[in-house]
Amino acid sequence: MQGRRIYWESRPAGNDLYDILKQPGDYCGPIRGYSGDKPAVFFMLPITEDVPGHPEARALHHVCSPPHTFTEEENGTLSIRASIGAGPGGHYYWHGHLYKGIWSKA
Repeated sequence: MQGRRIYWESRPAGNDLYDILKQPGDYCGPIRGYSGDKPAVFFMLPITEDVPGHPEARALHHVCSPPHTFTEEENGTLSIRASIGAGPGGHYYWHGHLYKGIWSKA
């Protein structure tokens, strides 16, 4: 799935992450200040509308650097390394990658 990068700097005044990340695959960042001094990328999983059994899948998620690394690509999209796992204690309801703005399952 092609994700949609939302730029934090161009959000309407007063809006926060919950206001601007709406669609499956939307992502924003890296942003500092939400996870201490670590940069973080926030996102809606690409399965946001597909998993009725996992209400957490519809929540706002994020990863930090370190341990992840963020690369801004020439076309303005992001790649995130290592893989992204969503779920408590390693019991993932989604596990995959964001590479050049495209979400894929691991």
